[in-house]
Amino acid sequence: MVWDERKRAIDLLPEPAGQRLDVLDARDRFAWDSTLVVPTYPGPDGRARFIAIGWLDGHLRARVFAPLCTQAVSAISLRPASRRERSLYDDA
Repeated sequence: MVWDERKRAIDLLPEPAGQRLDVLDARDRFAWDSTLVVPTYPGPDGRARFIAIGWLDGHLRARVFAPLCTQAVSAISLRPASRRERSLYDDA
């Protein structure tokens, strides 16, 4: 897994709701066995991106990622799942 350290540092800044989600937290604790993965808009470079909607520490989260070759993944973001993403997950 690779990530943009500058973007990661920005994401770790305290938010008003007190939520600080770190893409590295999802590396080992994201529940991939019950995750819904759906394609999303391509990145600025045209590379395919996907949203993984799944559980992390008892909360439904959305993790955006892009495959790099066959064995690497670029972790783009980790955030609480939106209402639409929650509905997608529930319907799956």
